[in-house]
Amino acid sequence: MRLLTVTFLFVSLLVASVAPAAAAPNDINFAARVLDLTNVERQKAGLPPLIMNPQLTDAAQTYSQVLASSGCFEHTCGAVPNFADRATQAGYAGWNALGENIGAGYPSADAVVAGWMGSDGHRANILSPNFTEMGIGFVAGGGAFGTYWAQEFGTRPNVSLSFAPLSSPEPQAAEQPATADDGSGA
Repeated sequence: MRLLTVTFLFVSLLVASVAPAAAAPNDINFAARVLDLTNVERQKAGLPPLIMNPQLTDAAQTYSQVLASSGCFEHTCGAVPNFADRATQAGYAGWNALGENIGAGYPSADAVVAGWMGSDGHRANILSPNFTEMGIGFVAGGGAFGTYWAQEFGTRPNVSLSFAPLSSPEPQAAEQPATADDGSGA
């Protein structure tokens, strides 16, 4: 029986209290920027970089669309409320660890990653040594918050990963969320 590690503790909510983005920049550029920023944080912690996975990206994009169109902002929205089921339905098979971060209202990749890094549960997902792959979903122009983000993490055994050296992104001032809730009740 395979051991499943699902980091449900770290699937807390995060909402930024900022104005929605005026226009939706290229979603591929947003995804690449989130991956770069996530890997910079992992590099600072002495962790290997994550690689983008197309199935996790599909699960994240589909879930971002659910968040934007449903009026629900939780990890259990839509017709497939379990993120493990969403990843499996997107074709991410044979996994042994999964995690999910969601965010809303953040106008840029820099802002959402800064928000996640400022939340204990989201930060723990980003810095988990248990994850090797990631997918990003982004929707702009919908719902109450205007922008919706999903970051799916996973690990599969016997997946060969090759890593290129990271280049640090240009320093930029990150927008800070006015409030964040990591679900801890603290």
